Amino acid sequence: MDRILSRTTLSAITILFASLCHNLQAKDWQVNNENSSIRYIYSLEGAAFRGRFREFSAEINFDPKKPEEGKILGIVNIVSSKSSSAEHDEYLMEEDWFDPNNHPESQFISEKIIRNDNDGNFIAYGNLTLAGISQPIEMEFDFNVEESKANFSGSFEIKRLLFGVGWDTTNWIADEVDVQIKLELN
Repeated sequence: MDRILSRTTLSAITILFASLCHNLQAKDWQVNNENSSIRYIYSLEGAAFRGRFREFSAEINFDPKKPEEGKILGIVNIVSSKSSSAEHDEYLMEEDWFDPNNHPESQFISEKIIRNDNDGNFIAYGNLTLAGISQPIEMEFDFNVEESKANFSGSFEIKRLLFGVGWDTTNWIADEVDVQIKLELN
């Protein structure tokens, strides 16, 4: 009888331990780049232009039940930027704009994540570094978990002049740039 009880107890402990380990691992999400995107929208002479970063990575440790314990680190490779205009792409790689020769990456690091009580979504407060300059931003995002996958959908607006990006005028190109992030996570 002791032997049967020991096997039953051992089996229960093994199942419990495996379940706990699985739940802990589910908080460290990996990006599926094929089904993910980081896009930006800017305005040139009143017309909207779109671009995207083709190379990016993210480290997301997040549990929607405990957002305050979450961490987000996102990195984009600046030279992977492609807009809807080849001419604009050339400008963006110049020293006055993204300056990838001196600043090859842009990154966002969260400092605090909270649940937005107004709509049930989340807000990540953190710092965005672009062209060698860091500025605080707020990123609103949805986080939906379905079995072993999650969908992250976030957005934020930056003022490019705060990062020293582009010419110091808004007559030709607007200061505001919208960034949209959609990530499929495993």
